[in-house]
Amino acid sequence: MALFVLILHFAVILYMVIGFPVGLITNHRWFRLIHAGVLAFITLLMILRIPCPLTVIEESSSGGSYQGSFLATWLNRIIYVEWFTPQTIFIIDMIFAAVVFSSFWWWPLKKKSNEKNKTTLEK
Repeated sequence: MALFVLILHFAVILYMVIGFPVGLITNHRWFRLIHAGVLAFITLLMILRIPCPLTVIEESSSGGSYQGSFLATWLNRIIYVEWFTPQTIFIIDMIFAAVVFSSFWWWPLKKKSNEKNKTTLEK
């Protein structure tokens, strides 16, 4: 169970980091909105100093150690980077959130296909 949650946690982190440029390139409406929503949720957790639910599940199901599993040990090292302080992570998250949320202004979402059809019919 702990390994599954750790892999899920890693997938969420990849989605958050790689999802931003992918969302900009594809400009897929729901992809970008879900990405921004998840980022807002993560940022809110950080502001309120609430631990990540995935971290809590990992810690409770693993007993705090990943001995014997190479994959779990390295995923744990990647996810919980030890040389960053919580304040540094918070600052990085706030900068990233500002860039992502401002992207809706400087790289607007595609118009819905219904809106495109209405404008062509009106002409």
